[in-house]
Amino acid sequence: MHKYYEMKELVKRLKMYLDHKQLGLMDLSIILGYKSPQKLYRLFNTANASPSCQIIEDISNRFYDLNLNWLFTGRGTMVNAAQENVDYKERYLACMEEKEALYKELLQLSKSTL
Repeated sequence: MHKYYEMKELVKRLKMYLDHKQLGLMDLSIILGYKSPQKLYRLFNTANASPSCQIIEDISNRFYDLNLNWLFTGRGTMVNAAQENVDYKERYLACMEEKEALYKELLQLSKSTL
């Protein structure tokens, strides 16, 4: 199998996983802690693009349910059985709500000290 074909398939599988999790590229960018989704957009919109080791490492560190063997080879199941019920979008939204509440509290504290 040609290297570029494999990488293109890897990107397709990553897209399948994101669809399964109901996550878009902007969501993924925020979850991974990227300041901009640009490198993810390039990955999905450039022919024969391949993810950097850093992107793969970041994804594997955030999405424990993702079966990396499936991601790289297509063998096995997409998600590891023990982690199938993890709802990352829900966790992400909860984190964003907590962040917003902390920001509002910080604003109130800064106004009261002025």
